[in-house]
Amino acid sequence: MGAGGFVGRALTQQLAKQGQRLTLLTHEPQFKVAGARVLHGDIANATLSRKALRGVDVVYYVAGYKRNIEAHTRQPYDFFAGNVEPLLRFLDILRSSKVKTFVYLSSTLVTYHTLDNVGDDGYVLGKYANELAVQAFAQQVKKMKVTIVRSTAIYGPGDNFQPSSANFIPAIIQRVDASRETLTVWGRGVRKLQFIYIDDLVANLLAAARSSQALLYAVGNAEAKSVLQIVRLLVDLSGKKLTIVHDLSKPDKTTKLLKFNNAVAPRVNLRKGLQATLDYYHTHV
Repeated sequence: MGAGGFVGRALTQQLAKQGQRLTLLTHEPQFKVAGARVLHGDIANATLSRKALRGVDVVYYVAGYKRNIEAHTRQPYDFFAGNVEPLLRFLDILRSSKVKTFVYLSSTLVTYHTLDNVGDDGYVLGKYANELAVQAFAQQVKKMKVTIVRSTAIYGPGDNFQPSSANFIPAIIQRVDASRETLTVWGRGVRKLQFIYIDDLVANLLAAARSSQALLYAVGNAEAKSVLQIVRLLVDLSGKKLTIVHDLSKPDKTTKLLKFNNAVAPRVNLRKGLQATLDYYHTHV
């Protein structure tokens, strides 16, 4: 579910390489995969979802309604409902299916929120609520193995480079590419971040589906770099000579480094992953 998105495309590609028989559900009307059964439409469409689940043993739910923090906080209910309602409708259909394994892709951003401090990001609130729904589903539907893969920030070839919705790494890549002499970093750039390369995430999704060891995997690369370190690395990899300046009127956000229990250890470090992402940007965007 969500086969046409960044993660869905990478996951589909790997499953196809393994020779798996695939049923793909996506709202992307032009999305096609050779040899796969592709259904186009909305996950919330009960008839379509029932059709997609026929003859399926393993379901990966990697769909999500997401744009950027500004949009998530300006329209929190829209992004909350846009994530929660489709999943609840889908779970209602899933529980009467013959599916053996269900894997739900969540986000480590949910760890920033508790019932006392849930913030105002509708996307994150939706992911938090969805985890609760999936856990309740797992407790009731005993016939099915259910796993949550809670991922840190994802990047790599195939990422979204749209200016209005790009995440941190593709947004910085665009800014480096557009800059001529200087590049501005908000604050001192001391906030540390953790990421996972798209291929490493896919490997964890596949391993989580096979494993019976855990209901929840928090996946990511423990390697942590500051915003300034990441910007400098991208500038270096680009081969450009840019002077980095700081806008100290902007605050340095607080950070929360995470511990991961990956189903499989990440193999791609940040430098190698950024180089591959830059190469993709220069050849495809």
